[in-house]
Amino acid sequence: MTSINFDYLTVNEQPPNTNYVTILGDSLEPIGFLGTGASIYHPNLPIYAGIRLNNAAWGVRAGYYTFGYHAGAELKINHNYLIHPRLMFTSGGGAESHDGSGWFISPALSLERNFGNYSLGIGGQYSYVSTGIIQGSSLYFSLNKKMDFTKELATASHAQLFTNTVYSPVNEQVKGMGFIGIGGRVFHEHTYQSAYLTAAVTNLGGYMDVYGGYGIWNQFGAFRLLGEVNLGTGGGGRAPAGGGILYGSGVEGQYHFNNLFIGSSLGVLKSFDGPFYFSFIGVHLGTELHFDSHFSNRIEYMPASLVIENSFRTYLGDDGFSNLGVAFQLYKRGLISLRGESYWAFTDGRGAYAEGLFGLRLQQGWVYTEGQIGAGAGGGINLWNGAGLVFMNVGLDIPFSSSTTINSKLVYNLYSTTAFPEFGVQLGLGYKIPFTKR
Repeated sequence: MTSINFDYLTVNEQPPNTNYVTILGDSLEPIGFLGTGASIYHPNLPIYAGIRLNNAAWGVRAGYYTFGYHAGAELKINHNYLIHPRLMFTSGGGAESHDGSGWFISPALSLERNFGNYSLGIGGQYSYVSTGIIQGSSLYFSLNKKMDFTKELATASHAQLFTNTVYSPVNEQVKGMGFIGIGGRVFHEHTYQSAYLTAAVTNLGGYMDVYGGYGIWNQFGAFRLLGEVNLGTGGGGRAPAGGGILYGSGVEGQYHFNNLFIGSSLGVLKSFDGPFYFSFIGVHLGTELHFDSHFSNRIEYMPASLVIENSFRTYLGDDGFSNLGVAFQLYKRGLISLRGESYWAFTDGRGAYAEGLFGLRLQQGWVYTEGQIGAGAGGGINLWNGAGLVFMNVGLDIPFSSSTTINSKLVYNLYSTTAFPEFGVQLGLGYKIPFTKR
């Protein structure tokens, strides 16, 4: 069983070099964080663990993002109600917040009401960030949707995972800008929902956005046309995006071959309470996953796995620092796999630093080599300029059970646009999320 989780909380921020008692005229507006997570449940116990992303949606910190993990339990009171304790630990920062090295811990407790596969909750939480300059308690709101992709579905469904390479010719900065990231969509008969995570690789170093979409689509042989409206958050770097909320729209055309596709998109995104905006031209490369249903031909479907890897990545040397990270195997054929990855700093005063990478891995047995290309910015690294990174790595991916592997690697910085640590090490745990696909 898996679930998608959304929650909202607020945390107070104090200016540096003051005590934590609110002084009239000297305190800052609370930061409102929207959290998005994906969780995997224990097969026998009412507990779960998963990954999450916090992004500033209200206040003055557009571009404040943290990534990490959460774990919790769902303790039933009766058929309709449950008590839900949750512990969240993430790392990150941005938007010039006074967050020190960037780790962000939040225990929360809520009362939830079930509505079929959905549940709504309200409760309280306390958050403490790094040095304590950002801390506080607030009401806590949550929405969860449970899904089980190992069982037959009532209706056929399919999804997409893809890389997202974007160029903006017209924008508030009045110069060309580039972005890279990953995305996904879930399709229904005529509609779909989408999600995107992108980071700037040009002069907006430090900018990131996370947004979703709702749209309509139609298929014409191997071609698919899509149109959607978008809502989410973004900011950081040189982007004057106000509190963080973004809105916009876009269209896309795709060409499909087997379970793969290439797409080209056009659109625009605009900040809700700031002057920042940009038009975009995007290219998507991805794979399509077809999920089982009662009405399908059972012979066409087979077990499959989506591989997710959670890691600690440490760059060595006097300028080194440590990161929390996650990688998804987007596509695999033979010895070659395509991966989308992201890493977020939590030590050495680098709390606002984050990376988005594409990886191409060649693996024979337990041993692999891989190349990674992408962007890393914030935390004093590439803060106001290009943020390009290229790595060459070697590692071991050793099976621990039928569904898990232990992964270790040596990281070498082959190229970076500005000064960056040359070597690093990484240790992670890989997990296969099962589902049935065509």
